[in-house]
Amino acid sequence: MNTTSYLLTSLFLAQAGLLSAQTGASAPGSTRELLLAATDHTKDSRARCEAMKALGDSKDETVRYILTKAIMDPDAGVQSCASIIAGETRNPQAVDLLLKNVKGYLAAGSGEKSVIPRLAAINSIWALGEIGSKGIALELREFYRTPDTTLKINNLIGMGKQHGDAAAAAFIKSVALSPEEAGAVRAAAFEMLEEMGEKLTVPGLALSADIGIPPGDIIYSGGLTGEINEWVSPDLPVGHSGILVGTEAGNGRIYVLIGDCVPGFFTPPDVRNIKAWKNFTHQFKYPYYGNKTTSPAPTAEQRAKIVALSLELGTKGYKYDYTHISQKGPVKFDCVGYSEYIYESAGLNPTDNSYESGLGWPLTPWEQYSSLVSGKSRAVVVSPFPPASEVPAVPAEMLKKGLFGAAGEPAKANIIIEPEPAK
Repeated sequence: MNTTSYLLTSLFLAQAGLLSAQTGASAPGSTRELLLAATDHTKDSRARCEAMKALGDSKDETVRYILTKAIMDPDAGVQSCASIIAGETRNPQAVDLLLKNVKGYLAAGSGEKSVIPRLAAINSIWALGEIGSKGIALELREFYRTPDTTLKINNLIGMGKQHGDAAAAAFIKSVALSPEEAGAVRAAAFEMLEEMGEKLTVPGLALSADIGIPPGDIIYSGGLTGEINEWVSPDLPVGHSGILVGTEAGNGRIYVLIGDCVPGFFTPPDVRNIKAWKNFTHQFKYPYYGNKTTSPAPTAEQRAKIVALSLELGTKGYKYDYTHISQKGPVKFDCVGYSEYIYESAGLNPTDNSYESGLGWPLTPWEQYSSLVSGKSRAVVVSPFPPASEVPAVPAEMLKKGLFGAAGEPAKANIIIEPEPAK
């Protein structure tokens, strides 16, 4: 820690009555010791975040102020950790800096190439939804003015957490009903209306022409515990991956379809097919971090294989491997190994094999995420369905009763595999 930071922190501690006037001594793990660790820029983000998390429930205004300021810390890991803690503790002091994070990212117009500010903005949107102070839904609605599918989904989830906000519910309803909006985004809107007690069903509802996320892309959320060192990552809290399969219309609404792998105490457990963003983000406990894929991108034929295998594995009853020794199956997987296995079965390799053995083991979601390129993220319809003759077929038996055997009216599947561009 530099001298200025140390003196400033010590001043705060003294004002808060947390620093001994006589000796400055403290017991191990005391508030003083934790605050000094949290603000020590010579420590790595993991150590600083652990200290911040230990302080997260403090009611002391000085402590909360220091934790809030960390939202703008130059260390990306600390910044992400501070944003998540602000959301988890519903700290209203953090609102202005969280809004600043998002507005700064949108104003810069740097899109998905700037990973650190992008994830900071996503974490900030999630935290704002958790805090839910007056006017948050209106701010999130303004942030919705973007063609970015990932940001739109996170904004809708944040707005949907504002229970009792009639204006927010009306806006989300307009998104759910809009055939111009991407299918994955509309699926989030239908989910959040249900969360708000405003369940919407529309007989004969039409799917969107564009899903917004290419089927077969790998999608990401936070990890099981949400810790900054989740999956041995020293940087950012990307801790879970799955496969985006498509969307489906049924029972008067739209569902997102995801192939996933989670520990056995989740519902449904282990290798699974799910129909909700809520399941993928572990009950909205974590942000949705977007979609990625390989470079070069999968061909139309490879995407069809990815989608079909993902659907097939989800029906086999395969288990989650808690040891991570059998990351890529063939009968036990973890989340990142599951997506890796499916891609490799289609002839693609998302991450170098050195990450999976020896000193590189285990392969982590963050390593996979950072090895891939951003997939398309379109929240506005830009083209009609490709000609049916150019869409590789998904096995018919998987579509007989809805992709995941859902009860109710026959479902319409939307797994749009775009043809390769003409050479």
